[in-house]
Amino acid sequence: MAGPSRKSGRFEYLLSPIDIGTVRLKNHMYKPAAGTKLFKDSDGYVTERGMLLYEAWAKGGVGCVVVESPAIADELSVDTIGKYSINDDKFIPGLAQLAERIRKHDSIAFLQLYHAGQWHLRDITGLTPVSSSAHPPISEFASVGDLKTLLTQPPCEELSIEKIEIIEQQFIDAAVRGAKAGFQGVDVNAGANHLLASFVSRHWNSRTDRYGCESFENRTRIVVNIIQGIKKRLGADFPVMVTMNALENGMEGDGITLEESAEIAKTYERAGADALQVRVYEIYNRACYWLEQYYYPEKRDPLPPGLDFRHKGIGAFNLVAAATKKAVSIPIMTPGKWDFHLDFAEEMIRKGHVDIVGIVRGLFADCELPNKIAQGRLEDIAPCTACLTCLTGGMSPVRCRINKFLGGDKEYFTYPKLAKKKKVLVAGAGPAGLEAARVAALRGHDVVLYSKDPFLGGLMNMANIVKGSYPEDLRKIVNYFTVQLKKLNVKIVKGTEVTPAVADEERPDVAILATGALLSDRIIPGSHHKIIVSDQLLRRISNLAIRFVSPAKLSKLTELWVPIGRSVLIMGGDIKGLQLGEFLLKRGRKVTIVTDEPPDQWGEGMPNLNNYKLNVWFAEQDIEIIRDVRYEEITPKGLIVTTKEGQERFLQADSIIPVFPLRADEDLRQRLQGAVPEVFSIGACRNPKALIVDAIADASEIASSI
Repeated sequence: MAGPSRKSGRFEYLLSPIDIGTVRLKNHMYKPAAGTKLFKDSDGYVTERGMLLYEAWAKGGVGCVVVESPAIADELSVDTIGKYSINDDKFIPGLAQLAERIRKHDSIAFLQLYHAGQWHLRDITGLTPVSSSAHPPISEFASVGDLKTLLTQPPCEELSIEKIEIIEQQFIDAAVRGAKAGFQGVDVNAGANHLLASFVSRHWNSRTDRYGCESFENRTRIVVNIIQGIKKRLGADFPVMVTMNALENGMEGDGITLEESAEIAKTYERAGADALQVRVYEIYNRACYWLEQYYYPEKRDPLPPGLDFRHKGIGAFNLVAAATKKAVSIPIMTPGKWDFHLDFAEEMIRKGHVDIVGIVRGLFADCELPNKIAQGRLEDIAPCTACLTCLTGGMSPVRCRINKFLGGDKEYFTYPKLAKKKKVLVAGAGPAGLEAARVAALRGHDVVLYSKDPFLGGLMNMANIVKGSYPEDLRKIVNYFTVQLKKLNVKIVKGTEVTPAVADEERPDVAILATGALLSDRIIPGSHHKIIVSDQLLRRISNLAIRFVSPAKLSKLTELWVPIGRSVLIMGGDIKGLQLGEFLLKRGRKVTIVTDEPPDQWGEGMPNLNNYKLNVWFAEQDIEIIRDVRYEEITPKGLIVTTKEGQERFLQADSIIPVFPLRADEDLRQRLQGAVPEVFSIGACRNPKALIVDAIADASEIASSI
């Protein structure tokens, strides 16, 4: 194939074509094989729900779509049951539909192939995980234990040479089926700590046979055999990419080094690999997949070696990519939250550190991201805010807080045609109200949005003060909606609360109420004491300050002063209580969190990884957490509780902040019934537990129905 040509402009390198073997990508962006769980429980077949998403990515302009791994063999080959399969020819017709949907939009269709190895969950299937060598249960050496399902795993079973050769053939047969289905290449996953990686890494491999750890040839033999077997069956021109650990941290000195990875990369290239996806792996720390998370809840010290943290984790794999690139002549690909800093991605490609950049969460948030980059519409990109809603949801299908379509069963970014244009009044400018206004206007309705605050965003502004601006920046959501509503000519009225009188003046056909939840009306004896700092008071203070200072700057200013005592007792342990505790600890307060809520509500609303990391950090900060109590009385000096052991205890504090579960707000809906033809409540005012992801999904659904 001819060499790549470059386009001119701000992203000339990012947008220019590039070759992987015999296939040409139209740009330097690819969607890595991060799982979606949209093919679950379908008896091994691909699902329409999954195909809709993969087609949306292809249609959105990404150069290459790498489809998540199917089962190449029996249940033991995957991390859990319910995945789709490629272990039988009967699955080829469905896979062919998937590949065709990707290819028809001029995107290259790759299929990742992997064997779970020690990642297989015996608790679900009853099968014992396998590895290159037997090794102790993970609980004996895992430095980061948030993967709780893995901590009860038994010792892995060492594979015999006979079984290794069977697995090699299973990879090859899977690639052949993928090619028959129309996939234009495969990605052989020899990274992380899946089965193939367990042979390549000295940390796992203690064998002494021809697959043993005594030489590069032996350690890489299983991967080389798979590459060569695929090439033999499908021809030298069939592209094979290999995912590999270019560096392994936290492995007691026997993880892969950069010097070793250069030799491993050369070995794969000699075997016939057409591209390498490289990354750094840190044993059992999922932050190594989402590198900005090394900064949550505060910057890890020291940061893991071998990574580029100039941009707080964005593009941090570029150093190992550059080192590997020097050793081989084939393209080097790497993920790295590049959508947070597209100019840095352009710079790294231009400087030759990396050839093709992987974007996952950015494409979850906006499947059309590559097209919008090419069209110069960066302001129209729906932002990923690194909230981890999408990737730490356990076994549930993928969701995104700003992309309601993600994981859904409808064609992406298409809305019902308008039967009749209506005037739509939206009350509330939080995430639900903003999305409702956007979708209603996008469909052609005449929309007016009222915000009782003198700004847009609602409580996202206060949350931005509490959370700060990194790694999760909620202002990106507010800014995105601000731009979109302006482009859609939505009339915005700030500083005015919707009342029946306002509705009489506006005379809408439809009222969409997104006014948020009400504070709890729960009363504890002594709640009148001045020691109480109400959530409402904090909201008023923050709303007043935001009129003059941005939430990000205000968050920094609170490091110098915050109107609260030196010792603070927080009553409540869901996402609000925990994040408030984090905020106050960072501002030098002595914090105690006490809760009478059920254990399963601890940290409710937080992504699994953040919940785990925050609790580890709380333990390091020596914060006192008291669960399963009964509140007895608030006094001018503190709180009296009865512990689960039945003992009465007095908890002294300068300030007490009750953070009880919120309640629905149906008042305005009831007052507008009959006065407005159609009235809808959405988001937290209807469901007090609604998070941003729920509020936006709810809003989009209702605005699409009117």
